[in-house]
Amino acid sequence: MKLKSKNIVVLGSLLALAMISPLVYWFLKPHNLTVQDVPVSAAEQIAQVETIRLHKGKIKETFTAYGLVSPLPEKLKTVNVPYTSQIEKIQVNQGQLVQKGDLLITLRPGTDAVLQLEQAQSELNAALRENQLLQERIRLKLATKQDLVASQLRVAQANVMIKNLADRGIGKEQLIKAENSGIIYQVNVQQGQIVTAGTPLLQLVDQNQWVVRLGIEPEDYLPLQIDQLVLITPVNTPVSEPVKGRIEIITHQIDPATRLINVFVRPEMNQTLLINDFVEAQIIISTANTLWVPRQAVLPGDGGYSLFTIENGHAVKHQIQIGVDNDSEVEVIAADLKEQDEVVVLGNYELEPGMAVSVKPNAAFGRGISP
Repeated sequence: MKLKSKNIVVLGSLLALAMISPLVYWFLKPHNLTVQDVPVSAAEQIAQVETIRLHKGKIKETFTAYGLVSPLPEKLKTVNVPYTSQIEKIQVNQGQLVQKGDLLITLRPGTDAVLQLEQAQSELNAALRENQLLQERIRLKLATKQDLVASQLRVAQANVMIKNLADRGIGKEQLIKAENSGIIYQVNVQQGQIVTAGTPLLQLVDQNQWVVRLGIEPEDYLPLQIDQLVLITPVNTPVSEPVKGRIEIITHQIDPATRLINVFVRPEMNQTLLINDFVEAQIIISTANTLWVPRQAVLPGDGGYSLFTIENGHAVKHQIQIGVDNDSEVEVIAADLKEQDEVVVLGNYELEPGMAVSVKPNAAFGRGISP
C-alpha cells in the first residue's frame, strides 16, 4: 500500500514538471522585440515638415476683379463720309496700327453726288446765260443796272455751290487718310457699299489712350477709391510683370447687362495690353508692415486659426488672429510669435502639439518678405 502511494506521488511530480517546462523555456529564451511589441509611448512618432523663418515685411491686401481693355471714349475719332459715296476699297483692318498720312479708305462719288454736281453746274450755266442776256438788255435800254444785281448774285451762289462740292471731293476719287497715328478700333463699312453723307466709315483711337473696364460685385465696391493702385495682368498674354494703373472712375449704378458695377482704371502704360483683351486686376486695398506667413501655414479650426512652430525639434501650436491678407499671404497676430520663429508651411496638417519633427527648409517661401 505504501509502495502504491509512493508511485502516485512520483507520477504526479513528473506530470507537473512536464507542464511547467515549456513556460520555463519560453522565459529563458532570448527575444527580438519589435516596435509593435513596445507600448506606443515608448516609440515617438517623427513627422516630416517644411518650414520658413518668420519675418516682418510689407503685405498688400488685394481684391481680384476681371474686365476688358477699351479705348477712352473721348479719344475715339470717327471718320465720316462727306457725301453719298461708294466704298471702292478698304485699305485697313480692325486692330491695325496706322501712322499719320496712311491711306484708310478709297471712295468714289455715288450717283446722287454726281447728280448734285451736275445740277450745280447747270445752275451756274443758267445764271451765266441770264447775266449775259441781262447785260444785252441794259445796252438796249430795256433793263436797269439794278436788275443786274440779282443776276450777278445768282452767278455767285452757283459758283460757291460748285466750289463747295469740289472741295468735298465730289466729281473725283476721294482718298481718306489718317490724320494721326493710332489703331483702327472699328471698321463700319464693306467694300462696294453705298453710304450716305455723315455715315461713319471707321473709328480710330490714339495709341496708348485706353482704359480697363472692371466689373465689380455690388457688395465688394465700397472699399474702392479714386486713384487706388491696380495691378493689371492680361489673362491670355504672358507678361513679365503686371501693368500698373489707377482707378479713374467708379460708377454708382449696376450695369443691366452684367449686373455688376463698372470701375474704370487708367493704365500707366499700354504696351502689353491689347484692345478688347480680357484682364485680371489686383486692386491694392491696403498695405501693412507686419508679421506674415504664406496661407499654407495657417490652419482653420475651432472657430479660429492656428499655426505650428518648431522648438527643440518638436511642434508647438499657436492660436492666432489674422489681419491683412491676399491670395498668397496672411498677416498673423499672436503674442507668443516673434521674428525668426521657425514656422511650418508643409506637413502642418499632420502635426499634434509636442510631436517630434524632421525639418526641411522650404525654398519656395524662403525669401522671407512680401514683395
